[in-house]
Amino acid sequence: MNRLFAASMLGVALLLAACTDEKPADSRPAPDDATRRACISVAYVVERNNVFFALNLSVGRDTSAATDSEVSAGGRELLEAAQEAGELDVGSHGKADMTQAEARIAVAQQKLMTTCRELLGDPPWS
Repeated sequence: MNRLFAASMLGVALLLAACTDEKPADSRPAPDDATRRACISVAYVVERNNVFFALNLSVGRDTSAATDSEVSAGGRELLEAAQEAGELDVGSHGKADMTQAEARIAVAQQKLMTTCRELLGDPPWS
């Protein structure tokens, strides 16, 4: 008898919850393979503490092509930071102080890692 009562109360609660006017919060779509690969490539350079512009150019380019809009925006930011660092390094024939340029790359990498963690959870993302 108690089970029947508990089951009927659960049914009523579920029915009432389904009839509310509240709409569920918009959620991001599940990440596709391109977005997952982009996050994996960012994790690779971050894990190796690589802030050299050359590798980050290709990671930024690949990541900016991700289908997730937030990952793509982060990829564009990384790409821009890496391009500016490359122009500084090449324009000075390797004599420029790259500290600030590399710090900007590191900041862009960390923003991307945060976005990827929010989307995929903690790495590894294989």
